[in-house]
Amino acid sequence: MARFDRFSMRSVLKVGLFAVTFALCVPMQASEELHFRVLLDDKEIGHHIFRVTDHAGNQTVDIRAEFDVTFFAIPVYSYAHDNREVWKNGCLSEIISRTDDNGKKFLVEGEAKGGLFSVATREMNRQLQSKCVMTFAYWNREFLQQSRLLNAQTGDYLSVNVDFEGTEPLRVGKDTIPALRYRLRNQEKKLDITVWYQKSSGRWLSLESKVGRGKLIRYLPVSTGDSPIPADEQVAARL
Repeated sequence: MARFDRFSMRSVLKVGLFAVTFALCVPMQASEELHFRVLLDDKEIGHHIFRVTDHAGNQTVDIRAEFDVTFFAIPVYSYAHDNREVWKNGCLSEIISRTDDNGKKFLVEGEAKGGLFSVATREMNRQLQSKCVMTFAYWNREFLQQSRLLNAQTGDYLSVNVDFEGTEPLRVGKDTIPALRYRLRNQEKKLDITVWYQKSSGRWLSLESKVGRGKLIRYLPVSTGDSPIPADEQVAARL
């Protein structure tokens, strides 16, 4: 049996790749769902769905991610992640996440208070010296302006290098969309992620990440906002 590189896979999954999201039933809300199929190379392994609910300029983001990797029908890796984030004035205000990373359990709780952000996990409690903490919030392109990001699975506050790599056409469904390409890296955690955003609207379109041994994890959009993409058209590819 070929060896599955679990450490490299976790370096991507631990950034909170991926989520089903549900909104609170509050009047005058607007919600947006971002739903992706997740592939390891060309094999589908799960889904990542976000629902972002906006109320008076603040957001609630509910997240569910599920991945199952098999080799000749034999399970070799599983991952499940539930996360709720509350954002106020463009910054993370509260977070609670639970993760099962192939049997290893994680819990993260956090809250902004008095100019600090307190984070508690099963192993530690800490206060982040930042007035505006952000997670790897792919749904919000503003997170790319940060030099440090909170890992929603582990509670680690990671330094990141973000590079804008230019504009390129991206095929999404039957459409060809001018897209802005960004790359996020953290050498210590072997993190290497590329994300694309629609140039005109800033909407998140796709994600790719290297996971070791030449493998690639990819996000294919199932829907863009309120517009579902037929299964045979769910492609996000550079032209």
